[in-house]
Amino acid sequence: MYISEKLGLTDEIFCRMVIKTKMLFSNVLGHVGELHYENFLNKNKIPYIKAKTDAHYDYVVDGNKDQIKRFETESTNKDYLCVNLTQTHGDRTKEGNFYSKTDFDRLVIYDVLFKKFQIFSVDEIPTNKKYHKYLQGKFKIKRDKDNILTKEQLEFLNVFKIKNKLYPEAIDNFKKKMNISYSKLLEYTCDLSLDEIDTLFTEKNFRLVTGAKGFSAEEHFNVLLENNNIPYTQDKDMYSKVDHWVNNNIRVQVKIPHLISVNENQWAFKTHKSHGSGVKELYKNNEFDYVALFVGFKMNETLDKYLPVSVTNEFIIIPTSDLEEHHKFKGYLKRVSTFPKKKYEINDLSSLLKK
Repeated sequence: MYISEKLGLTDEIFCRMVIKTKMLFSNVLGHVGELHYENFLNKNKIPYIKAKTDAHYDYVVDGNKDQIKRFETESTNKDYLCVNLTQTHGDRTKEGNFYSKTDFDRLVIYDVLFKKFQIFSVDEIPTNKKYHKYLQGKFKIKRDKDNILTKEQLEFLNVFKIKNKLYPEAIDNFKKKMNISYSKLLEYTCDLSLDEIDTLFTEKNFRLVTGAKGFSAEEHFNVLLENNNIPYTQDKDMYSKVDHWVNNNIRVQVKIPHLISVNENQWAFKTHKSHGSGVKELYKNNEFDYVALFVGFKMNETLDKYLPVSVTNEFIIIPTSDLEEHHKFKGYLKRVSTFPKKKYEINDLSSLLKK
């Protein structure tokens, strides 16, 4: 795969990372429906126009603005197919993060394992009970004889429903039961080839690329620790602010640079969450002991804005105590932390060897 090669990983390790990182896997599956629909349109020689990035619809087909969604994991079951109709980013409870009744004309919903889809007019979707200009946050369709879940669909769905730290072991057991590789499991769950999945990681889907870069940094940190015989465990809690527990319970969060804030003299990285606002978006200054900043992605924006031109296993270890506090909220870190490039040595792991 092009994406795994650019991130310095093998295809199998990349697929393992995607499948076992539920947050990343969910994001990948969110884009899979779009590719299936596009393949359907191409196969049937139906003309279409792709929407611009962050439009509230995905394609224009026969004059209709079509929004593509996959099954919503939590509420979809053997009796109902459910889809989430809130915006992907920001506070999903606020008025502006629901779809308005004019954002799209048709809703195309893909069921579990992407074997088939259903199309609904926007007029078939109930109105939001609180915000009457918007659609409700979840749309539920009662299953009939034409869209009953198969045994295979139900088995995967039940595994994918498993939450938080229990999920990695559950998906591993599912893989073992099927007796296939992570690569084949990713193809199976997406109903696409690896080459097709690879095409999802584009500048248009820049959030997906950025997420893959962030999680791949954790894979590179594993290699660095193993090569230096430093014991560690990765935290399985997807909501934990700690990525690795190193040596004598040293809490480490792995980061990649915030490229907009990086220049020839300074490194920078985000010290805030991807969701929330105000103080709810910020990290407390006591949630981890060190940041392992992966600086091994060598970028050349004239060639590719998001993917590196080469990769080396290089980290900078920064004590949390060195990070600046937020100017308004005591006990929280700044949204973006910066420091001079000469301040720390590359791959100086001495702070992680403390007993």
